[in-house]
Amino acid sequence: MAPRKTAARASTGSARAASPRPSAARTRTRKVALVTGAGVRVGEAIARALAREGWIVAAHYRTHRPRGFAAALAGDLATPDGPARLAAAFRQSFERLDLLVNSAAGFERLPLAETDAAAFDAQLHLNARGPLLLTRALAPLLTRSGGAVVNIADVGGGLVPWKEYAAYCASKAALVRLTECLALELAPAVRVNAVAPGTVLWPESVPAAHRRELERRIPLGHAGSPEDVAAAVIYLAGAPFVTGAVLPVDGGRHLSGRG
Repeated sequence: MAPRKTAARASTGSARAASPRPSAARTRTRKVALVTGAGVRVGEAIARALAREGWIVAAHYRTHRPRGFAAALAGDLATPDGPARLAAAFRQSFERLDLLVNSAAGFERLPLAETDAAAFDAQLHLNARGPLLLTRALAPLLTRSGGAVVNIADVGGGLVPWKEYAAYCASKAALVRLTECLALELAPAVRVNAVAPGTVLWPESVPAAHRRELERRIPLGHAGSPEDVAAAVIYLAGAPFVTGAVLPVDGGRHLSGRG
């Protein structure tokens, strides 16, 4: 069997705090966000955009420790107890939570012949079960603050099917439906939405010619950026009458059929 091709693996270790507890007065006057997968790529862009907007940001990571945030919390969200451990580490440092961004994800190209039970479960556990369990663990804090959850889905999660990414697409489709279910269950205190990015950050393995071919399928004619996703997260964090929504940030690619 050929080795699996990993296009990207977002940060997801046992959870541990890497920064001192912010003062109680500081967290009472400024909103607090927890961003998972904040060590690299889109998750890092979201965390830094929130910090620029004045949020106190706790940045979760698995291997790439982020710098410059109020706290850096390590943890493996693909394990059964990983989300609960991360939630416990967060509560050791913070007394409130106004926004949870579930951005940590695994992204693997897996042809059908390579998609065994372990490969499928790895995608599902990190991309869907992890956000569900972390939201459950932190729901009391979010309810107390009247906060919000934003899940980072994908246009490949129910909007555009991708060949040889069945496990990944299925896990992101599950996250979309979880977003809708949790929006119903946590209302009216907590709003739950999702952002579905399209082409916003190229894996280094994608050749330039293939990039140009994919960009021609985007109605707006070009790829986006992680900052486009971050702007959508900030909008949903502050939209008081929006819940259960899935916002495509893909230049209209979901309108053009298959990926």
